[in-house]
Amino acid sequence: MVDDARPAGPAADSKAQQVGAEIKRLRTERGLTLRELADHCGLSAGFLSLAERGINSISLTSLFALAGALEVDAVELLGTAGRRSRHAYAITRGADPDALRVVTGEREHRVLTADLPDQRLEVLATQVRPTAEPSPVTQHDGEEFCYVLRGELAFSLPDETAVLAAGDSIHFKSRVPHAVHNRGPGIAEVIWAVDRPLLRRPDGALH
Repeated sequence: MVDDARPAGPAADSKAQQVGAEIKRLRTERGLTLRELADHCGLSAGFLSLAERGINSISLTSLFALAGALEVDAVELLGTAGRRSRHAYAITRGADPDALRVVTGEREHRVLTADLPDQRLEVLATQVRPTAEPSPVTQHDGEEFCYVLRGELAFSLPDETAVLAAGDSIHFKSRVPHAVHNRGPGIAEVIWAVDRPLLRRPDGALH
């Protein structure tokens, strides 16, 4: 089993504790032990124990695995609700103090797209902090596009490790096993586009 987690930093402590408490509440409601939940979602019982106590932050991949095992939407784990869009378009201002920001492990995402009806696209402005190790290898449905604005990101793919610098981009089917690593000295800033809402559901609720 592969666990996708990083120790929660000071800025992420509160959110990690909120998410952990919600995971524990839902697990307890369903009468599941840590071991049983671990078996359902493919994560280790030790990782889940730390996550429930808010010691480790949880990546999006692990969050969706937990949500599936608990038979809830990821929004219930994040414990935050969004607002339904009433229009067919939305404008996002760079200085918007209320812009949605979500921290998952070493990544901080700012959601640039809105929650439009029948939404099938999500674009994120993402900052990736340097880490000693790459993220665990993952694969899932859909496709992704990443454009590097600043810094470098290394994408580990089956046939190569592609290092992207500012101005470089990558477009791939998410079923291709992949891992991401910022092995440089500073934060990497990227634009990430996915073909399905990861942090927002089409009905307007936050993932």
